[in-house]
Amino acid sequence: IIREDDHYFVVEWKHPDKDQSFFLWGLTQAQLSRIVFPLGQFHKTQVRAMAMERGYKKVSEKKDSLGACFCSGDYRPFLKRQLEDPDRFIFPGNFIDEEGTVLGHHEGFPLYTVGQRRGLMHLNRKVFVKEIRPPSNEVILAPLANMYKTEFLIRDVNVVDQSLFTSDFDVNCRIRYRKQNTLSHVIFLENGIAKVELAEPLESIAPGQTAVFYREGRILGGGFIE
Repeated sequence: IIREDDHYFVVEWKHPDKDQSFFLWGLTQAQLSRIVFPLGQFHKTQVRAMAMERGYKKVSEKKDSLGACFCSGDYRPFLKRQLEDPDRFIFPGNFIDEEGTVLGHHEGFPLYTVGQRRGLMHLNRKVFVKEIRPPSNEVILAPLANMYKTEFLIRDVNVVDQSLFTSDFDVNCRIRYRKQNTLSHVIFLENGIAKVELAEPLESIAPGQTAVFYREGRILGGGFIE
């Protein structure tokens, strides 16, 4: 965390594979002013060595977590175990195309993610999950060419300062954790909503996930994709 011009910024670290800044966009200025990240200056290999030196051998040799780190393996069985009555919320529905034609059947919309390609159904072409419609329990499949968008809305917006955003495409937008930066223009609307315009199309923009804005390695804020 750094302080510049009376603003506090989360700054991405120089080791991109282990950088966690993407997940910290929701912290407020008041919180950032009081937070200390004691491992912020160390690479993970150094932290493992420090743990070993202090007698935490098991911790130092623990494998890196992947995906949803609080559950082992596939998240779908975990999700079902968390529901008191899984059959009430997870039940078969239809795969449909963008025109509404039924292509086949799925096991329940909560088990799929926008952008997913594997574990769908066998067709004579590659398809991806383009949209999920919970009210009707429908999962829309589309070819990759139809997965791209140049704008979207975000909600629950939290930014360091709106005045840091200009009318130009001068902030980098990330909708995924690793190695992605797309120039964008952010337009602030009412009630914590903002419109994000992209300089080039992105695929698999998924509602519920986050969009985070960077400039020169500093997080300017973010929001949940609506």
